[in-house]
Order: sequence, then structure tokens, then C-alpha cells
Amino acid sequence: MNLNVGSGNEALEHEELPDQIYQAIVRSLYEDAKSLFLGIVCMVIAPLVLYWKIDDPLQLIFCAMFMFLGIARLLLAQYFNASTDDQTSVADLQRWERHYLVISCAYVGLIGCWFMACVISTNDQFAHMLSLCLSLSFMIGIIGRNFGSGIVVNGQVALISFLITAALIYTASYYHILLAAFLLPFFMSMRIMAMRIRNILVSSEINSLQNETIAKRFNIALDNMMHGIAMFDADGKIVVANERFGELAGLSDWDFVGSDLSLLDASLDKGSFGKKLAMHIKSYMKTKRSGRFTFQNREKRTIEADFNSMVEGGVVVLADISERVESEKVIRDLANFDPLTNLPNRRYFVGQLREMLGEGEPANPCAMFFIDLDKFKQVNDTLGHSFGDKLLNIAARRLDQLVDQDGAICRFGGDEFVILLPGMSQREEISAFAERVIEEMGRPSVISGNTISVGASVGIATAPADGNTAEELLKFADSALYDAKGTGCGTFSYYTEQLGESLKQRRRLETDLRTAIENGEIDLHFQPLVNLQLGKITTCEALARWTHPELGPISPGVFITLAEEIGYITQLGEFVLKRAMEECARWPRSVRVAVNVSSVQFERTDICSLVTDLLKETGLPAERLEVEVTETVMLNNIQDATTTLHKLAALGVRISLDDFGTGFSSLSYLHNMPFDKVKIDRSFIKHGLAEERSLVLLKGIVDLIKRLGLSVVLEGIETEDQMRVLSKNVEVNELQGFLFSRPLPAKDIKTLLDASNANGLGRKQSAVA
Repeated sequence: MNLNVGSGNEALEHEELPDQIYQAIVRSLYEDAKSLFLGIVCMVIAPLVLYWKIDDPLQLIFCAMFMFLGIARLLLAQYFNASTDDQTSVADLQRWERHYLVISCAYVGLIGCWFMACVISTNDQFAHMLSLCLSLSFMIGIIGRNFGSGIVVNGQVALISFLITAALIYTASYYHILLAAFLLPFFMSMRIMAMRIRNILVSSEINSLQNETIAKRFNIALDNMMHGIAMFDADGKIVVANERFGELAGLSDWDFVGSDLSLLDASLDKGSFGKKLAMHIKSYMKTKRSGRFTFQNREKRTIEADFNSMVEGGVVVLADISERVESEKVIRDLANFDPLTNLPNRRYFVGQLREMLGEGEPANPCAMFFIDLDKFKQVNDTLGHSFGDKLLNIAARRLDQLVDQDGAICRFGGDEFVILLPGMSQREEISAFAERVIEEMGRPSVISGNTISVGASVGIATAPADGNTAEELLKFADSALYDAKGTGCGTFSYYTEQLGESLKQRRRLETDLRTAIENGEIDLHFQPLVNLQLGKITTCEALARWTHPELGPISPGVFITLAEEIGYITQLGEFVLKRAMEECARWPRSVRVAVNVSSVQFERTDICSLVTDLLKETGLPAERLEVEVTETVMLNNIQDATTTLHKLAALGVRISLDDFGTGFSSLSYLHNMPFDKVKIDRSFIKHGLAEERSLVLLKGIVDLIKRLGLSVVLEGIETEDQMRVLSKNVEVNELQGFLFSRPLPAKDIKTLLDASNANGLGRKQSAVA
């Protein structure tokens, strides 16, 4: 329903009107039968009078036509009233409006034609005056009868104005034309007045309808509000109130509207609030203040009253805030306590620490224990998080029992707990408590029939020796815990300045490594794999190298492990893979590049998509790329690893099993995985060539791998003696080691490859290189 009203003289069409107003307008066109009948009688008699006076037979024809159209209009009105009611559709009303428009315009047109005939066919002044007066009178009647329908008014005024004006101009008489000019403003004013009356009345109806609608909606909204509302006038009488107000006030059967505060005061003696509510309202109204007050009723529900002062009286709003009060309590608990273990959380615990340490320098003596459960991740991974949660609850209860009422404990996060014991400063006492923690955490726990054993590692910091603030003690105890975890599980470690400096250096190294990886500051060296039968280098293994700007070269074993710990191994692996493929694209076509892919890359990235994209980007043929993986790739998730390796093989990429012999060395891997090559670890060469049994084992492994159709690579060839022993006992496809070449930078390996491709490469030449 559209309740917008046009402004000025703009007429409202039925599409803009509410249905009930539009229906009333259409009915108004047909309702005034008396005035319609009188108008018809006048228009029938007028031509008869003129016929009697001027003896013009044409007047009899007009008389008959007026009578015919008049009767038709009366019958149409009677039929409308008989066939329509309040349920008549808008479409039917629009049809009736069109019927009225047609017949009324026909009637007005007939009047205009009658006037035109009187003016043109006769010079009788009475005929002119009578026809003009009746025509103008009828136009005035348009305003009273048809103002509701803009389309009817416009049609009738336009038609009769045109005919009257045309008749006056047709006479070619100066005075008649002048009369026509004077009548034009009259015609325009007729339309303007009709539209103005229409807009005024329609706007009034619409405003009334709007007010009625607003009042209904207000009452519905008021009665359906969750809050109780009452409005008072300046005399303290209630002018508006909803049922909820009575319910919350405990006076559901009381009629509020029209009552004053004295009755409210007396009635509320029986209610939940007593006289306090009325007393507060009187006080606020007297002082013209707004305020809020809270009560608890007999059902222990908490009711909040808000009074808002107005110029004339005020409004009071009652709300049942029992659930909010309870929720706020729960929120406070959630904000301060861990929902799983019910121990204080980190934020609340830090506040406790500040109070216990005091505000002076130095801090009050105390010892902090940072505790981490050992092997907790294995419990989550093998038995599920529900078992892990139960284990954390058991650990929390055991630790809480160790802490006296003067101490503080919290679950710091994950499987980490922190305990602060005030007044503890003796090293023997501190160590004894740490041992009790480790012993208590080491006791087996039975969860859902499963016996679970985990231990704990503890880091210790003391105040004021190590720090004076909560933040310092937490940082130092965490550092000591890191040291304890590094030396082995089930032990404790104290914070020392040397430990702090060591960890500081490590943090710095982590930051510098992130920067180096992000900025592409990692170098690649390449170590060749030599095929002695061909006397050429067939493959080069890409090896990452990092030279720290201040600390110099950092061991790959250090920075690659560090990259895994800080979560940057995938970025490093992608960088090495891309650079290695770019370099290989510049080498002779007979040489491949081998790149190690860590198990973390297999878990965290789509290695197949990465390899596919880089092959397109670098233009390197897939068969010139070797991906080297270790057994750890299969150990973590053998099903996903198998799928990924088969996808890589389908691309044409060669797959190598690296460091064979250092892990489980499951032969099922060789059978099920799409390996092209197996690289036997250097440990076989370094420790096994001096014993006959080791040589037999090495020879058997090589023969078995070759029988499976796989190439064999021996790593770690460093001396001529090793070569002599190997040449007598085993026959492999490729060799790799310092005897042939150390890892070389990209520019040097290119020179070596060009020489190998042109002249062949014996091991003496390689060693010299």
C-alpha cells in the first residue's frame, strides 16, 4: 500500500492510492444520483425551451439525445451500486472508472456540441446565453461530482473547453473571440480547483489512513515488545502502557491507562517491586531527571527500570535482565578462566602475577614454572582430540593439587601450564617442586580403557634474580622450557643469561632466514652425479646454501631445520625448485637436475600443480627434472604420497628415493612407488666398506634394486680407495661424491658440464675440478 501524496496541483492516479481510498473515489462518481438527475432534467428542458422560442428542429434532436444519455447514466449508476461491494477488486473498479469516463465524456461532448449548434446555427442572444450558462454550470458541477478521478476531470474539462472555445472562435465575431479568450482562464481554473480539491481531500483521507495504520502498528508493536513500557503525562497519569509492563510489575490484571502514580503506588504494594518503583518515578519526574534502577522480584528475576524524562512527563521501560546478568557472569568466567580445565587463563593469570610480584623494585621473591606435556601431540594424532582434552583435564587437576592457596596456576595455551609460587627462592626447594611436577605428570592415566603415559618438561625462572615483571618471568621461563625440551623429555631447566643470549641469537637467525627466503638470498650449488660407463655427468643435484651477512656460511642442516620449524620450508622449497629448473634449462640437454622435496612440502602444498606451473614457466622438459624424496614422505601419509608420486610420474618427471638405508628401508616402497632411481646413503660407504659382511649386504641391495629395473646411485664417494673397493664388488649406474666434485655454484657447474659434454669426464679430472 502506497500512502505517498503528490504536492501542488499534481493529480494522484489510482496506482498511487491505497485500495480503500481508490474504491471510495470510484463510488463517489456514481453515488450522487439526485444531482445527476436534476442536471439531466435541465439539459432535457433547455433544448425544448429553445425549440419553442426559435423553432429549430435540431433542438428536439438534442433533447432526445440528452434524455437517452441521461437515462443511460442513471442506469449505469444503478447497475454499479447493485453489482459492487467492499470486496470488489481494483481491476473491476478500474473498469467501472473507464465506463464512467466514456459515458460522462460523451455527455459533456453532447453539451459542447449543443452549445456549438446554438452559437453557429442561430443569432438568438437568449439561445447563446442559455447554452453558455448551462455549459459553464455543468463545468462547475464537474468539480463537485468528479473531482475524485483525475482522468475524468481532465477528460471532461478538456473536451467541453475545446468545443466551447471552438464555437466562439468559429463565429469570427470579435466579441465572441474575446469572450473565448476570457473563458480560457476560467477553464484552466476549473481543472486546477478540481485537482486541488481532490488532492486536499485525498491527502486528508490518506493522512487519516496513515494515522490509523500507525496507531494499529504502534499498538501491535507495543503489545509484542519484550519490555514493559508506560508513559506518564505531567500530572503523573499513565497515558500509554502495554501488557508486558503489568507482567513485569506483577500487576497483570490492572488497567493502567488513566491511572496516576498514587494508584500505582498503592497497587504495587501487592506486586514484586513494592513502593520503590513508584518512589523512583516520582523522584525523577519531580527533578526532571533520567535514571536507571534495578530490582529483584520474588521469583529472583532481575528487573531493570529505565526512566526517561520528557518535557511533559516521562517514560519508564521495564526489562527482565535475568538472562543478561547470568550471561555477564558466564562471560566474566570465560574471560578469566579456561573453559576446558577451569583454570585461570593467560590474561587473568598475568593480572594475578602483577599483584603477586608487587609494584616495587625488586619484585617479591617467587619461582615460575613453565610446564609443557611431552608426547601430547601423539595422543591427539593417534587417539583423537577428545582423548587429548580429557588428558589435559587430568593434568590440570594434578597440577592444581600441587599448588597451595598462596600460589597461582593457569593453562597458558595448548598443552602448556604455568605455576607461580610466591616466597620460593631456594634452588633445592625449586628443583624439588619441579621434580614433583615431572613425577606427577609421568604417572599413567586411564582414559576410556586406554592407558596413556605422557611426561612433562619444565622451564624455571625466578624473581627477582631473573626478572621483576610478569612479562620477563614468562619470557625467561619459556626460554628455559625450550632448553629443557631440547635436552630431552622429562627434565627441567633453569633460565640463565647464556641461555637467553643463545635464544636471542636463534630468534635473530629465524628473522634473518625469513628475510633471506623472502628476498631470494638463498644460493644454489650443484653436485654432479657421474656415469662412469659414459664418462659423463648425467645429473646434478641442487643444494641450497645460505651465507649470513655477519655470521658467514650457515650449515644446511641448521637453516633447513630452522625453516621447517618457522614454517618457511614450503617457500624455500618452491624457490629452490624454480631456480634449479631455470639453471637446468641452460645446461646441455643430456643433463638432468635433481631437487629434494621435503615431506612438509608434500603435506602443505600441491606439489603436482607447482611442478606443472614451473615446467611451463621455465620451458624445461619434464624428463629433465628429478624429484628426490625420503622415506619420511611415505611414513606421514603413504596413501596421499603414493597418489602424488604417481601424478608426478605421469607428468614425465623422474622420481628418486633418497637416503635409502637410513630409515626403515621398506622394500615395499620400491615395489609400490613409481621410483626411477634409488640413492644409497653415504653411511654405507663411510662405515661399511671395511667389513666383508657390509660389502655383501651392499652388493645384495644393489643387485636387488637393479633387478627391479631401477637405477642405483652411491653417495659419499670421497677417496680412490673407496672407488677400488666398489669397482671390485658392486656395479652401479651413477656415483656422487667429493672424489668427482664438490657442490659448485651455478656458473662453475655450467663450465664443468660443458667440458663433460665435449670431452667426457674421468674421475681424476672431476676431482681436480
